[in-house]
Amino acid sequence: MVSGPEPQRLINARRFFLSYSREQVNDVVHLLSPQVVYTLPGHNRLAGTFHGPDEVRQHIVELIDFSHGTFEVLKWVDWMIGETHITALQYAQAQTQGVIYRGHHLYLLQFDQDDLLTAINVFFEDQAAADRFFA
Repeated sequence: MVSGPEPQRLINARRFFLSYSREQVNDVVHLLSPQVVYTLPGHNRLAGTFHGPDEVRQHIVELIDFSHGTFEVLKWVDWMIGETHITALQYAQAQTQGVIYRGHHLYLLQFDQDDLLTAINVFFEDQAAADRFFA
């Protein structure tokens, strides 16, 4: 079976998520729609809903700072491409104050007509473990 080229929205999503570092986040913020909404569930210091590219960028910087730069994707398990959405499943880890967090995260992504990210919803495999780590 021959497949066509990758959709631009997938290329943009991968580029955005593979640039989760303090040095690179400013280089990919243009892949976010001005109306982007990023939702991170839970009852912890990083949970919340972030509106617009500046708030999303600041949230990523806070995640990096909180984990002292140790937030690391150990494996991208799968990228699932639909007609209007993409989901990405990753296995990641982070460390802070001698505590290690590891878990799967599912990202549900939506795009605008220009293939910019308009909605990012995060789901944790174990929300209670994420809340304890990020408390």
